[in-house]
Amino acid sequence: MSVAPLTKREAARAAATAKAAAESSDRAGRGDEAGGGSVTFGKLTEQTLAYFAQAGDTEARARDVAPALGRDTDSRSVNAVRSTLDRLVGASRVQRAGRGLYRAVMP
Repeated sequence: MSVAPLTKREAARAAATAKAAAESSDRAGRGDEAGGGSVTFGKLTEQTLAYFAQAGDTEARARDVAPALGRDTDSRSVNAVRSTLDRLVGASRVQRAGRGLYRAVMP
């Protein structure tokens, strides 16, 4: 199965959304520390969720998501994204679309 990567425009839009989510989570702090009752996740998790919210029904690989989030493309950075994606799959926040492929959970 061949997966078309996001276009440059789609990747830029997803990166901007991820950056906004990261800035928002930085301002909000940790939910358990703030005492507000809302749950806040780590920066990479928030960025990844924002990326897939923007990407919609598009399938993506960890090596495509990492640079869209402004991360390096070295194996360490890609593996960090892959681990985050696997945790999100376990929490039913992202779907596994195939071997190494992920997509947003559609309501």
